[in-house]
Amino acid sequence: MALLEILHFAQEECPAAWREQIIGLMRQEWPRAFEGGPVVWPDCPDTHPTSFVLLSDRMVVSHVAVPRKEISHKGQSYQAFGISEVVTHPDCRRQGYGARLLKEAAAYIAGNSPDISLFTCVPSLVPFYAHAGWEHYAGTVLVGGTRDNPFRSDSLGLATMMRLYSDKARRNRHAFQETDIELELGERKLW
Repeated sequence: MALLEILHFAQEECPAAWREQIIGLMRQEWPRAFEGGPVVWPDCPDTHPTSFVLLSDRMVVSHVAVPRKEISHKGQSYQAFGISEVVTHPDCRRQGYGARLLKEAAAYIAGNSPDISLFTCVPSLVPFYAHAGWEHYAGTVLVGGTRDNPFRSDSLGLATMMRLYSDKARRNRHAFQETDIELELGERKLW
């Protein structure tokens, strides 16, 4: 088996060869997301996404992105980090590579003074993310998009996952339960 290497870097600094492979994996996994226009990646640069990439012989095996943004929720400001663009090459699935990158992403988040980490996933992946340390917040909806054109996670049937890091976030745990959390990420954008 080839040597595996984990790298992380700001998405806007992603080397071209890896960028093409990452976009290719995402296009294969979510083809509808790539319909109707040129590929823009990072697609939400205001969130300063960091990419975590697992390489094998210069081939991208798995990818995870960690966007971040300060959000306001119920009168409090929080430094929020997300998990996004989680994809593993089809030939390399069920070998723990995605979980390995999630562990790296979680360590990165923890080392950057987070209040919370939150994102959405399809309900069938709740156990996968729960095993990696996030908690399912049933009834909590992430609202991306814009103020004028919100993009709700419940409209897509997605589950909300969250991890509370700071004392402030843990004290205000109840404020995140069964509520809408607005992210304002841009037109049709959601973590």
